[in-house]
Amino acid sequence: MPAANPKLPSKASLRSTSRRVSKVWMFSHECAGLAQAGGLGEAVAGLSKTLALDSKLDVSVFLPSHGRHLDPSIRESYGLQGLATFIAQGHRTGVNGLWYNYLAGMEKGSRDGVNYFLAKGLDSATSKWLDDPVIYDHEATFEKMSLLARTVGSYADYLISMGRARELPDLIHAHDWHMVPAGVLVKQRLAERGMAVPLVLTVHLLSGVILPWHYASEEWCGIRDIPYSLRTNAKRVSTLKFSQIWQDVCRNSLEKFGCYIADYVTSVSNTYLRNDVSTYVGNTIRGKSGHIYNGCDWNPAIIESSIVAVEFEKIRPGLIDGAPKRWDLREYLLTKAISKIEKESEIKGPARLRDGSRKKEDGSIETFRSDGPLVLMTGRLSPQKGVDLLLDAIPLVRSAIPETKFLLFLLPSNDSDLTKTTLERARKYPDNARVILGRHPSIYLLSHLAADVYAMPSRSEPFGISALEAMITGNPVVGTSVGGITETVVDLSAKGESGTGILVPPENVAKLAESLVSLLTIMQLDELGQRGKRDGAGISRKILVESMARMVAKNRNLGSKIRENCRNRVAEKFRWTNAGQMALNRYSAARSLALKTLQK
Repeated sequence: MPAANPKLPSKASLRSTSRRVSKVWMFSHECAGLAQAGGLGEAVAGLSKTLALDSKLDVSVFLPSHGRHLDPSIRESYGLQGLATFIAQGHRTGVNGLWYNYLAGMEKGSRDGVNYFLAKGLDSATSKWLDDPVIYDHEATFEKMSLLARTVGSYADYLISMGRARELPDLIHAHDWHMVPAGVLVKQRLAERGMAVPLVLTVHLLSGVILPWHYASEEWCGIRDIPYSLRTNAKRVSTLKFSQIWQDVCRNSLEKFGCYIADYVTSVSNTYLRNDVSTYVGNTIRGKSGHIYNGCDWNPAIIESSIVAVEFEKIRPGLIDGAPKRWDLREYLLTKAISKIEKESEIKGPARLRDGSRKKEDGSIETFRSDGPLVLMTGRLSPQKGVDLLLDAIPLVRSAIPETKFLLFLLPSNDSDLTKTTLERARKYPDNARVILGRHPSIYLLSHLAADVYAMPSRSEPFGISALEAMITGNPVVGTSVGGITETVVDLSAKGESGTGILVPPENVAKLAESLVSLLTIMQLDELGQRGKRDGAGISRKILVESMARMVAKNRNLGSKIRENCRNRVAEKFRWTNAGQMALNRYSAARSLALKTLQK
């Protein structure tokens, strides 16, 4: 059976929640630099670093190890060391009634002012799950969710038993559904000890996970089935057990349960919070919700200087004057640089995949035979991101601008059929398309400095950090009018010359292609002007969006203006410093709501 509660200090000796938030525990399934599969990892890393360095908070990020503590380079860069005196042990009872023993420990390190705690296995059965290098896999994800909850709950008990209650958090910030059990469990354990520590839950991407109560219960994840005081608009109305809230109020929805128990609920854009999250969870979050934008701290000047410093000698032949221009970088990328990507991707572990839609005999990526206007897309290979829609648009764009190139940097999917289908479809356009699977940092950054237009045909998009990375490097975005894209991208059709891209209806391949052609043409005209060439071929006639055709007629250098708009928008609105201040405001609101509950 689970260990009894350790002897408690008096309530007076515990930190009062009336103090401002100074110590935050963040729970996440991934974190950039350690283990990342998408934007969630980038968001957690960016926000935690900002809160630690800019806001001077004591921030600790807890996540499953995913085996990363076994990597010598990560151990060194994060200064990881095992917590020798801490062990989480016990058993979990499965839905099949069988006992599953667990023995877990923790690796602690720090970087950029943030503390990192990696939950690891101390026996083979626990290590099988917590140390599995595959970040997301159906069964492993649920096992990691359960074992992390058990481990952080035991760690909170451990700190109290060791007389180290001051190391406990003032606030818990759980990221996405995987961390609901861990966040609720620690909140519950501390509440039993007289600490009203607020829980903030951020919904990055709704999953709609439905599970029986057993998965959250003391038998599996560790949440005790004790009475909980329910609130509606911060007013206590009744008391139910946790199992009743799960089953009767939340209808077995893990995310609804998390939103109900959390003192404050956030998402990464106001549109996604109000339209998607609120629609799914209902009135649960009324009066206790707000958004926290993601951010981007890319510095294009530093990126450009580092890329050019490494590659300049290879780019320089043929340059007319000094440093390479954007079109020089593009030509070098397309006709030379992508061949550097070897067939082995930089993804480590059993999920390793081969790269590229077209490979030469030595395994490197086949370059394009010629330069041409470049459309860039990045992100996860998943139906949500709409890679298939962009591939559908290629023949339409090619019919208007035959020399257009499409470069797709995609994080691999566990769906082998999706990967195979995507690569096969890209191979149909050998003169126009390349798909690169995995992480190749220098070429990835170079592609942002060289591209003409960024494509973001997402079917849904809570926020989309990739749009910020595109804009800060001067790339206008053709994106779908969904979720956070509508808040990051300023539509040229609606806002004129102050725009940063074009918004198109989701699933509309014709509009996607039309907008890509129009925006590519605008950028081509600007490039021709900078290079001292005339529009002898009547390029401007390819601008099919009438409002933009009128703008170009007045300003042939509209492309440069749009690039400037893109950089300025990110610099002014979407730096992590901005996100950090938004988070502090949400934390303050969560603390106030927790105090009201304590006072009732």
